[in-house]
Amino acid sequence: MSLKHLGTKNILLAEDDTFNAQLVRTLLKKISDFNVVMAHDGKHTLELLESSEKFDMLLLDIRMPIIDGMDVLKKIRSNSIFNSMPIIIISIDNNEDELRAIGANEFVNKPFNIEDLSSKISFCFAHKSSTI
Repeated sequence: MSLKHLGTKNILLAEDDTFNAQLVRTLLKKISDFNVVMAHDGKHTLELLESSEKFDMLLLDIRMPIIDGMDVLKKIRSNSIFNSMPIIIISIDNNEDELRAIGANEFVNKPFNIEDLSSKISFCFAHKSSTI
């Protein structure tokens, strides 16, 4: 599934595993015009979100060093500036109900396939105002 119809988007990818991060970035570059910025831990994720760069979506791993993804999600959703930003969890954790309750929009289980990820991204952008 191509995501080129969505145009240029700035995507923040929070993933501590370098191989997984590069894989997601490479796959997204093949099917979209997205600018993918990578964060290697939760603290770096929050710093990037607080920078002047605007992100259209966050792809968030739960198991990360320094600040885990659950705490990152809570901090993001406690800030009204990020209310409309879709957040897709990419993780091996299976606590979907709890994560949805604190603001996750969609989930992709690891190991993932690009069709599932692209479908969830497309869905989130199509339903951006109603998924938060």
